[in-house]
Amino acid sequence: MRKTLFITTFLFTISLSAQNITWQNVNLNVPFENTQAVFNLIDGFYSNIEIPEGIRVSLWSIEYKGSSEKATHVLNFAGTKENLVEFESRKLTSEWDAYLSKLNSLTNRDGFAVTAGVTLVRYNIDKWQETIAQSHQWKVKNPIKFISAFANLMSVFGDSSGYVSIGQTTHGVENGETHYIYATYPDLISALDFGNAATQDESDAIVSWFEATRDEEYTRSVTRVMLKSWE
Repeated sequence: MRKTLFITTFLFTISLSAQNITWQNVNLNVPFENTQAVFNLIDGFYSNIEIPEGIRVSLWSIEYKGSSEKATHVLNFAGTKENLVEFESRKLTSEWDAYLSKLNSLTNRDGFAVTAGVTLVRYNIDKWQETIAQSHQWKVKNPIKFISAFANLMSVFGDSSGYVSIGQTTHGVENGETHYIYATYPDLISALDFGNAATQDESDAIVSWFEATRDEEYTRSVTRVMLKSWE
């Protein structure tokens, strides 16, 4: 009990110091012939409205995914929950209605989804703007053990990693996933090198991670490329 309390308190302290964020993903299925039109529409809208301080809006193209994933793009909103709620309230305008109507006409409903969640622990926040990202989804039975094991993994890989966060998907869950690991990379070569160990310490850390999480269910991953962001 004391050990569990210590781990919980330790992670809570990390979370506070790392300024955790709330996020919302809007998954879009864009026909190839409408790709440029959708980009122009989204860029035109978010380039000409006031975005609250501390909120980043970003548009991503999904480059690697499983066969069940119908979405081709992700529109991400990230920041404090208070500022996100404020941002949502600003959408109640005729301009928003016109933008949404046009977006709906250019995208397929099959593949559309809205999910939201919160980060629990974040690493290397200064690399948040890296333009390649991978999201790894999990069904976790023992969150304390899972997050503790990930902290051990990052104690070895932290200096060589991009921005990394572990968090919870709290809204819009479809397949029972409870947690995710999100990591960014400066380029596609670095992303494709994911999982390779450069030293014996890194190799040992990966083996320990697999051993600690063997009872958890890893469900899927998605790799995406940032097209543009607005702040």
